[in-house]
Amino acid sequence: MKRIFLFVMALLIIASLAGCGNGSDFQGIIHRVKESSITVVTDDVEPDTSYPVYEVFVDDQTEIKGAVNKLSKLRADQKVEIWVKGEWNKDPENKMVANKIIVSKK
Repeated sequence: MKRIFLFVMALLIIASLAGCGNGSDFQGIIHRVKESSITVVTDDVEPDTSYPVYEVFVDDQTEIKGAVNKLSKLRADQKVEIWVKGEWNKDPENKMVANKIIVSKK
């Protein structure tokens, strides 16, 4: 009985760790769409608080999926998940290039 319990516990731990690390680098709302980039803000906002605006560049290798599949079809106020090449940098001055953008269908 003890072996079965330990086996089940090990499976639960492995299953819970299997999903780790697959999340997006940023989840938020498109603030503005430019010719080769989008500016995004967090979607978890509180009144009377200021939040940074991040500019994320889109290149010919960026995969755009979900409700739209082209940069030209992105619009302000759409909810997005973004994966960047390299690591997400919380400094709005650093250039980040999107690897993948998923647009929520709301």
